[in-house]
Amino acid sequence: MKAMKHELKPVNFKLDLDLRNYLWETRTCMGCVMCKYGDWTYVPSAEEYDFSWVCPEWEWGVMEHYGTAGQIKIVGGLLLGDLSVDHPTVREVAYRCHLCGGCDVSCKRNLDLEILMMHEALMVHLVNAGAGPMPQHKVLAERIERTGNYFGNEAKDRMAWAKEGVRVAKKADLLYFVGCYAAYKYPAIATSVAQILNTAKVPFMIMEGQICCGYKLFTTGLVADVTAVASNTIRKINDLGVKRVVTECADCYRMLKVEYPKVLNMATQDLGFEVLHIAEYADMLIKEGAIKPKKEFPEKVTYHDPCGLGRLSEPWIPWEGIRDPDDWGKLKPRREFRRGTNGCYEPPRNILRSIPGIELVEMRRHHSNAFCSGSCGGVREAFPEQQAFETDVRVREANHVGAETIVTPNPRTLEVFEESLARMNADGISKNIGEVRERFVGAEKSLGVRSLNVKRARDLASLLAAAI
Repeated sequence: MKAMKHELKPVNFKLDLDLRNYLWETRTCMGCVMCKYGDWTYVPSAEEYDFSWVCPEWEWGVMEHYGTAGQIKIVGGLLLGDLSVDHPTVREVAYRCHLCGGCDVSCKRNLDLEILMMHEALMVHLVNAGAGPMPQHKVLAERIERTGNYFGNEAKDRMAWAKEGVRVAKKADLLYFVGCYAAYKYPAIATSVAQILNTAKVPFMIMEGQICCGYKLFTTGLVADVTAVASNTIRKINDLGVKRVVTECADCYRMLKVEYPKVLNMATQDLGFEVLHIAEYADMLIKEGAIKPKKEFPEKVTYHDPCGLGRLSEPWIPWEGIRDPDDWGKLKPRREFRRGTNGCYEPPRNILRSIPGIELVEMRRHHSNAFCSGSCGGVREAFPEQQAFETDVRVREANHVGAETIVTPNPRTLEVFEESLARMNADGISKNIGEVRERFVGAEKSLGVRSLNVKRARDLASLLAAAI
């Protein structure tokens, strides 16, 4: 008797925010937990095991359901009907995720599963089912809708930083897209960007009526709101006729370059303009000789790679096709994977190396393997104690390599680092190590309390502006 051939149908698959497209991920994950640790080559000693994690919420929560290996089972349960979206653990676990992409980069060293897309789609799924976002996120979304900015400040004050001495053109090929943090909390950063462009004699314009990029809306699953913002913002930018858009914020950069195309089902290359972070543009200006850092800063500096400027900044490429089960699950047509390796990593470091007196040292986790600062996603708003723990771990890592200054090109990250340093100066370093020791067996033997040598956190654009 001949064996019956079991015919498998190709699995249709679209790279989008529909959770059903990620059933494959839930069935093929083998639980290797490399999404927890990242690259082991970054862990040369027992003491530095503390700096081996790539998933911040997993290190905070310890239990596997806080990390991808557990969350992927939760998603499988939802898709197969074994678990309800109303289960309280489902929402908690989903919104403790920063969407920082560390797990995604790590997984793609092994299996090429779309872990980050699955996490993003899970939040969208919860919102559509009425189970998300968290109450704190609803308050924030209402505030952004009402005022057009993260802080709820007056819209008319968004450009108050552009004081006398700042030259803004009425028409130019370059648009400066000013983020909420630079506009309202750190106006000196916005002024520094303008100073860099003015010094290089690069005309730039600003957009009237600019509102928040929608980063916090996107990272809490409110994609319908973001889609409207994305469509209107892209249209307004193209109506201005600019060729380039520059921003000082890693989150605005990520939204403009990656997430807007994603929600609008278009490629980054079809935006109609080029998106640059000021770190990329300033690096080009230095190489061209348009600006030259002169002032000396005798500091031992470490650089923090923001997730949105680093591993999450690769251009978006839409894809739709099949997974062929008769051909080892191959994707057809073939597609290019975003693995985090082509993020913006060297331009900020080139700038730091160009400033006289700076000694640049790397933290144990850097480039695509960098540990999230804790500022990503909606964790800060809903779970501030978790965010504080994770930020303190990152600052301790900077302290571990002997840095005096942490430099970041993202105002939101600057904020959490400044808060962490205030805690560290009030014996927070001992407290954070104590929390790690409570979580992990054997940590009390390998983790010692070091004196605090990190004195400050700096914004990259502000540092460069002070040096030229």
